[in-house]
Amino acid sequence: MRVSHPRVPPSCRAGARWAGCAGAAAALALGALNATAAGVPHLNHVVVVVMENKSYDQVRTQPYVASLIASGAAVPHSHGVTHPSQPNYLALWAASTLGVTTNGCPAPSSPFTAENFGHACEAAGKSWRAYSEDLPAPGSTVCSYDGDISTGLYTRKHAPWTQFGNLDHTNERPYSDLALDLAAGTLPALAFIVPDNCHNTHNSGTPGCTVPDGDAWLAANLPAMLGALGPTGVLILTWDEDDNSTDNHILTVMVGAPVMPGAASNANVTHYTVVRTICEALGLPAFGLSAGEAPITDVWVAPVPARAPSWGRLKLHYR
Repeated sequence: MRVSHPRVPPSCRAGARWAGCAGAAAALALGALNATAAGVPHLNHVVVVVMENKSYDQVRTQPYVASLIASGAAVPHSHGVTHPSQPNYLALWAASTLGVTTNGCPAPSSPFTAENFGHACEAAGKSWRAYSEDLPAPGSTVCSYDGDISTGLYTRKHAPWTQFGNLDHTNERPYSDLALDLAAGTLPALAFIVPDNCHNTHNSGTPGCTVPDGDAWLAANLPAMLGALGPTGVLILTWDEDDNSTDNHILTVMVGAPVMPGAASNANVTHYTVVRTICEALGLPAFGLSAGEAPITDVWVAPVPARAPSWGRLKLHYR
């Protein structure tokens, strides 16, 4: 991208001591940049909701999901990075599978010290929380709750933050705490939402846990989250992986005021792309394999170009 630089008037050259020169030059440069730059907007809130094991075509026509696509932006060329679940969740959290290839609990070689969203947010002074449905207590390390490791409603394999030793585990909260935070107006800068293994359709062979049931859970729960985002917040709904049927083709949807309604991204996206986009939106350094990704840039509402101030107006202001 080429940004043209404003011409500096004679009164600001050769070490002139006009007090407004530095500020005026900065204002002009910023105006020129805002008028020409394109990318990911700065966001105050990003909420990520992760569903389970369904392909793009299985979920995109569900009534509530379809309404989100219509009001937000679809990312139709979106893919999980591997199978099974656990390495995909690590990819969404740390932009790396960290060598994990199974759903073993705890993850092999954990606790990890690699960079991740929790550590990155804390280093940047930004708030984060993960809200997991059926988590028995804040910061719990149980592998499963309300069932065994494969069929429990809560399973640690879907909670990647629990596998790291370099973040504040008190930010790992039961899902019921989200309603309290929304009521208090304390939605964090970054929130990950993990429905239980019924509501995320992982257990879709069980009555009440089908794809339509998952869509109904989203319809009942996402409106409150969307209402709390404000003008500079986005909700990202995605699936960890497909059902092993379509080249790991999944759906990702982005919804919020900064997103163009009805847009469809042309980008080829993986979990690493999503991580890079969130990093850009929250002002975090890109980490892991996200550093080699380009963020999603073709779904955002175009900013209103800033009107670059003229030197005449600035001189009048600083007289």
